[in-house]
Amino acid sequence: MAQVPEDDASKEKLQLLLFQLGEQLKDPPIVIDMYDWRETVEIIMTEIQEVAPIIYEQLEDLVVGAMRLAERHVSDLDRDASPKEIEQSSMEYFEQVAFVTSEVNRIKSL
Repeated sequence: MAQVPEDDASKEKLQLLLFQLGEQLKDPPIVIDMYDWRETVEIIMTEIQEVAPIIYEQLEDLVVGAMRLAERHVSDLDRDASPKEIEQSSMEYFEQVAFVTSEVNRIKSL
């Protein structure tokens, strides 16, 4: 079970970080901003780890999966893959984002 920080300042910071993570993932990267997008996700996750290590552990695999799928989708865009391949990689990315969002919402409800 997730352990939310006890003090109000940490709780507020965690809520903000979870919001930022969700917003960042809902806005998928494109070829020209992939590295900045990934760096922003990594910074948010590092800050989550500092505030709530257990919550970080719960989100880590899901977020890493989303990042991997985002990279695949950007690769498909960059190499001008067929529309079907691009649609498939986009769909897989957003399915993973839905898993992350579900977990974030569960954590927020604690």
